Amino acid sequence: MKRRISAVGVSVLCLPTFVSVSLAQHSHGGMSMGTPMKMETKEVLVEGVKVTFQMMANDEHKKMLKEMKMKEDIEPGTTHNITVTLKDEKSQKEITNAQINMKVVDPKGKDQIKPLKYEAMMKSYDAFFNLPEKGKYQVMILAKTGEKKITAGIYYEVK
Repeated sequence: MKRRISAVGVSVLCLPTFVSVSLAQHSHGGMSMGTPMKMETKEVLVEGVKVTFQMMANDEHKKMLKEMKMKEDIEPGTTHNITVTLKDEKSQKEITNAQINMKVVDPKGKDQIKPLKYEAMMKSYDAFFNLPEKGKYQVMILAKTGEKKITAGIYYEVK
């Protein structure tokens, strides 16, 4: 009985630590402290890979970079930062060696295509895009890692 109580006690005491670490790892760039960021996150599962899309307006992205003390310039003529993370569903390990191209199609059918840049500190890939008008945008990636290629996509609405 004493052993069970001490195990439960240790679990209860350690729970806040595990939760805070988990939240820090899940949020964009470990932003678990400070001001909550306005970011939309969508996940899709494709061929055993969890693809997470995170869309953030540039003004929010600037705040996040400042809080993290990161030096990165917002690309002129853009309105949003779009970040992608890839994680192997079975091993739960981030895929950090991919080459990713993203295509964003605006509500009128005009597209922007860019390679995503890998950010080692955040284990993610990102680029800046111009989403100037309200409406539904289609966001798609083609990721290549080794010989494996996957495509994934979501819709993102600018309100």
